[in-house]
Amino acid sequence: MRCAKLISVKRLFKEFLPVLVLILFCFLYYQYTPKSAHLLHEKINNSNPTVLNEQRMNLSQELHEYLASGLPKNPGKTPTILNLFLGNQRKLLDLRFKQAINEIKTSKIGPGEFRIWSLMNMGVVIKTKNKIIAIDTADMSLSGVQKELIDTVDLFLVTHGDADHYDQALLKKALQNQKLVVLPQNLGFLFQKENYPKLYQPKYSEPITIDGVKITAFQTDHRGDGNFMEASAWYLVEINGIKILHTGDGRDFKNKFEKDNLAKANINIFLCNAKATHPLNIRDLKPDVVVPLHLYKFMHSREELEQSTFGHVTNLYTQYKNKLKRIDVKLLFPGESFVF
Repeated sequence: MRCAKLISVKRLFKEFLPVLVLILFCFLYYQYTPKSAHLLHEKINNSNPTVLNEQRMNLSQELHEYLASGLPKNPGKTPTILNLFLGNQRKLLDLRFKQAINEIKTSKIGPGEFRIWSLMNMGVVIKTKNKIIAIDTADMSLSGVQKELIDTVDLFLVTHGDADHYDQALLKKALQNQKLVVLPQNLGFLFQKENYPKLYQPKYSEPITIDGVKITAFQTDHRGDGNFMEASAWYLVEINGIKILHTGDGRDFKNKFEKDNLAKANINIFLCNAKATHPLNIRDLKPDVVVPLHLYKFMHSREELEQSTFGHVTNLYTQYKNKLKRIDVKLLFPGESFVF
C-alpha cells in the first residue's frame, strides 16, 4: 500500500514537473532585465534633456526600434499580455520609472522651483518645495512600479478612464492612505460604494482649492471624437503663482469659449498630448514652456508608436516654427525631468 502511494506521488510529480519548470522560467524571466535595456537606460541618462541635438535624435530612433521589438506586426493591433511579457517595453520602463521615482522621493527643490518628470504616455509628476502632484499615473500591464508613488505623492489627478491614464488599484490604495484624488465628473462611480472624504469630482469650469492647490477641470471629448458623454478633462493647476495646464487625451471643449479664456490665462507650463494638440493651439495659448507628451506610446500599436517619436513631433512643429518661436519646447524621454 505504501509502495503504491509512493509510485502515485512520483507519477504525479512527473506529470506536473513541466508545469513547475514553466512557472519557474516565467518567474525568473519576469525578474530578468537584459543588458540591452540597461545600456539604453544609461544612454538616456547621459543625454541632456534641455538640448535637442543630432545625438539625441539618433537616440530617439534607437529607443523607438527597441520598444517596437515584440509588438504585433499586424496594422493597428495592440500588444497582448504575452507581447508585453516577452517584449522590451516593460523591462526598460521599469528601469526608467524606478529611477524617476527615486528622484521624486529624494530630490531637493528650491523655493519657487518646479521639477516635472515625464512617465508613461500622459503621466507626469510635478514637485515643488512642499507639494508633489501626479497626473495620469498608471502602471502598464505586468508592472507595479508606479504604485510606489502612493507613499510620496500628495495629490493625484486623472483626466479620463483609459487604462494608460487611470489605475483604479493605485487610486484606491492612495485614498486608503488618505491621499487626495481628483477625478472628472462621472468617473468616480467605481468608488461609490465606499466613503472616501478625500476623493473630489469638481464641477467643470468651476475652480476649487484643495490643500493650497487651485484646480479647474474643463470638459473635453477624447481626441476630437465629439463624445462629451464620457468623462474627460483638461486640468489647470495653479500653485505658488505658477499655472500648469494638462490636456490628458482631450482635444475639443464642450464649452467652445473655454479655449479662448485659457488663452488669456498666462499659462506657464503646457503639458499637452502631442497628437491631439495642434501647434496652432499651442501658439494660441502662449505658454512659456510646452512639453509634448504621449510620446513613445506604450501599450499601443506599432503605428501609434511610430507617430509618437521625437522625429514625428519635430517634423510637425518645424512646419510652424515661426508660430512657436517664443515658446520653449521640451522633448522628454520616459523618466526624464526638467526644472522650471
